[in-house]
Amino acid sequence: MKKLVIVLLASILFVNVGLAQNGTIEIPFTMDRNLILIKAKMTGKNEYGFIYDTGTIGLVLSETLVKEQNLKITGTTTIQSPNSAQPDNVNTVVIPIVKLNDFEIKNLDGVAVPPQQIFSPNASGIIGLSAFKGNLVTIDFKSSKLIVKRGALDISDKAVIKVDLLHAPEAYVKVNGEEMLAHFDSGGPEAISFPMEWKSKLKLKSEPVLFAKARTPGGEVEVYTSQLDGTISFGSIEFKDPNIMLVTGGFGAINFGSPFFQNYTTTIDMANQLMRFDTL
Repeated sequence: MKKLVIVLLASILFVNVGLAQNGTIEIPFTMDRNLILIKAKMTGKNEYGFIYDTGTIGLVLSETLVKEQNLKITGTTTIQSPNSAQPDNVNTVVIPIVKLNDFEIKNLDGVAVPPQQIFSPNASGIIGLSAFKGNLVTIDFKSSKLIVKRGALDISDKAVIKVDLLHAPEAYVKVNGEEMLAHFDSGGPEAISFPMEWKSKLKLKSEPVLFAKARTPGGEVEVYTSQLDGTISFGSIEFKDPNIMLVTGGFGAINFGSPFFQNYTTTIDMANQLMRFDTL
């Protein structure tokens, strides 16, 4: 059974970021189903697996790792998945240092959650966008690595789109000429999914067929498959009559997930809130 999971923090976590030195730093990754896994060191020499997820802000740690690292609890905050009715209260912690190859992040704020909310037995946490604040981060699936470097994207480039990075990369895309809100979540299991509640807005080639049932932090959802009659476009990308998923449960945006990302080299400019997609 496939799972549809997005974790969003209810507030931005501020971090002190060590900028990439010597121009460029490469961070190898492996895949666990639809999840990008990277290795990180904290205090000591042990390496831990982390999910790199564009659908997460800040740093999420399993409570097991927090205890193992003897991290100090600094307070509480709330986290909430997009389709959950109520946020969850969680403890906040500060991690003195996180090392990703030669990229160092100091005094990083994070939250502690039960291990099952990390969604991979091979990971002890989730690293989100704000960990790389002030740098360009490229997801290079062809070489299986994250590339961190200084610089900025050019808004006049047709392959670049403007995104809101308050919670996760989101932008308005055109569906048959109508603007609709979309999230770009590298950990999402489906290429393109729409809220089932938007079905009446869509022109479909076929009636949606039940594909799977899944469980998210907000509860159980049903996933249906269909084919759009028309186009989805943003930046220099256009999909003609794409296969799509429709998901119940009250999600508020289109979601572009891991299978979409794997067809592109994606660069995120946190400082200027821009994204670029280059076809592999």
